[in-house]
Amino acid sequence: MQPKEQIEAIANTLLPSFIPKDNQETTLSFHFTLPPDNSYKVFFEKDAKAKWQFIRYEQAER
Repeated sequence: MQPKEQIEAIANTLLPSFIPKDNQETTLSFHFTLPPDNSYKVFFEKDAKAKWQFIRYEQAER
């Protein structure tokens, strides 16, 4: 398992590819995998300034 800071940094790097087209959405989540076999689901919420903020992650089963 990777440190939280590393998972958050990777999630923030990937975030632009997952931003919903609907501007009314306030939450999003997505999965990613780090080699060799660590998968994570990350969660974001939109703040009052419409900026996506990392909330949490969980290790995902593959």
